[in-house]
Amino acid sequence: MRRQNKEAGYTLVIIAAVLVVFLGFTALSVDVGVLYSARASAQRAADAAALAGAFVFITRGDLSESTVPTQSSVIKENAIKTAATNKMLGAPVTITVDDVTVEPALRRVTVRVTQSQPTLFARILGENSANIHAEAVAEAATNGTADSCAKPIFLPNTIVSAQSACNACSAGEVLISGGAVTAFAATKLGTRIQLKPNSASDALAPGQFYAVQFPNDPEQDGNGGSPGGDAFRDNIATCPPTAVICHTFYPVKTGNMVGPTNQGFSTLIGTPDQDTYVAIGQYQRADGTMTSTSRSLAIAPVWDVCGLTGFCPDGDFPQGSNQTVEVIGFALIFIEGKCNPDVAGCGPPTFDPNSIVGRLIGVSSCAPGGGTINPAETGAFSLPIRLVRVP
Repeated sequence: MRRQNKEAGYTLVIIAAVLVVFLGFTALSVDVGVLYSARASAQRAADAAALAGAFVFITRGDLSESTVPTQSSVIKENAIKTAATNKMLGAPVTITVDDVTVEPALRRVTVRVTQSQPTLFARILGENSANIHAEAVAEAATNGTADSCAKPIFLPNTIVSAQSACNACSAGEVLISGGAVTAFAATKLGTRIQLKPNSASDALAPGQFYAVQFPNDPEQDGNGGSPGGDAFRDNIATCPPTAVICHTFYPVKTGNMVGPTNQGFSTLIGTPDQDTYVAIGQYQRADGTMTSTSRSLAIAPVWDVCGLTGFCPDGDFPQGSNQTVEVIGFALIFIEGKCNPDVAGCGPPTFDPNSIVGRLIGVSSCAPGGGTINPAETGAFSLPIRLVRVP
């Protein structure tokens, strides 16, 4: 009997020891799972913050390291705000300016997230918390190769010059030259421009109103409407089904198409509750709040007036529907809508009444000879941003 009691006591001790070890491993596995979840949340926050920072390279072409505020300070502010919108197991992710590194020459942003996460069961072993680390690097491309949401309006390369098109070509007052955005273009950001005139007197040539025909834009819509009007309107209001690709020639679309143009842009910008331009990167919503992005921001392809055979010296655009224009870059425009007395400073003689006007926000050039970015992977602002790994 005494021997059996000793064996029973020994068994209880073994079971208790094994149970303690088992519970320890269980507790450890729970804590490890929690920490892995926290690590994943921290990485998502770092990714989002880095991309938000790199997005400034695309939408704020007016900034540099010599402006006030500087480009780096705005990038860091965007990254910090974006990180704060993310949570790690219910707690807001907090980073500081020291956690964001900006490399303007490389158009690259690095964000580091370091946050302490309390443990649950590891406290028994004296580990009350663990530091979670995550890092993300995002960069913005220098040149574009395509845009997935370009509007069917082609802008002449000389659109911001006060001179005639051919004189502007001679003076170098163009947006893009030699596959790069010009210094002249940088001085014209924020300028109001006319995207598409409505009157025949302001047409580029008889029947030519700066419209381009995308692959899905048929000559007849099949529903009894105007030739291609429905597709033209829809390509303005939303996005074309295929990307607009650099160094590709697109046919011009003849006809004024006032109705489809106005309907498309009204849908795009949300008339009457549209945003108002205050400055580049500062857009006021109908409720009075300010935002750095807007639904009124749109991309339009830029075509090379100076390189169009036969255009200069007389500035005569070839007539007819079989003409084509080459895309050499893209312009980021804040669409203000129809040019009328409701738009301050808009109207004749500078602009055609009721024409579509907007503000030049940024310019991107097509890489000479093309590029390495897949057109199918481009975004809505022509210059893609991406997360990268660095050695």
